[in-house]
Amino acid sequence: MIKLSFMTFVCPTWEIEKIAKFAKDANYDGVEIRVDEGHKHDVSSKSSAERRKYVRNLFGETGIEIPCVATSIQYGSADPAKRRENIDYAKVNLDLAADLGAKVVRMFAGGGIPKLTEESASYIAEAFDEVGDYAKGSGVTPMLECGHDIIKGAIEASEVIKRVKTSNFCVLWNYSEMDDLTFNTLKSHLRHFHVHDEVLDPSNDNILHLSRLVKKINYDGYYSLEIIKGVDLPEDVLIETAKRLKGYIMQA
Repeated sequence: MIKLSFMTFVCPTWEIEKIAKFAKDANYDGVEIRVDEGHKHDVSSKSSAERRKYVRNLFGETGIEIPCVATSIQYGSADPAKRRENIDYAKVNLDLAADLGAKVVRMFAGGGIPKLTEESASYIAEAFDEVGDYAKGSGVTPMLECGHDIIKGAIEASEVIKRVKTSNFCVLWNYSEMDDLTFNTLKSHLRHFHVHDEVLDPSNDNILHLSRLVKKINYDGYYSLEIIKGVDLPEDVLIETAKRLKGYIMQA
């Protein structure tokens, strides 16, 4: 079943109570929590046990899921100290996701390098092996963002995926469009999508075509609005977008 969420970039000044209520009223299925960006939701790996329980219960009472915790964690650096820092930070965010009931945590290849190499692909895969094994049994899976930074597309994604050994690993695709090569490369690991400004255009029907494509694998995950304006999006725009995108999903 395809579901629809928005990342908290669309509402950086909203408190968590307003976020949960709006998501329900606007007919979204979930809210993706972006951590460490100063969003007013006040949820992070530093949140107390009481805060985590409160947020989980709040969303549970409204019937809205937290499908994903989105981080800026990166594994591609040649500096082992930087990789270790990111791995350790991934673990505390995986713990946060487990406490919130989120199923995936978004992470990057990145690392401040200009392009993916065989060496960096190995670093990235080794990091995912460690954090994936760490999170086994928690119900949370670390997730590599593809279609972004040094993972430009299917070719780069395959270089990492083929090196990953842990079974607790998945990927997201960072576009509302997907060609056959990308689909065939990612489909066995695909758990999440980020879609962007293009879906705000009423004439854009990318979600219809994407939904027809992922129906082939019985995709059971989210399309999540990652729209970064630095300010809250108008509520009426978010409401209209949800109605239209859900219409495309049903049509597909």
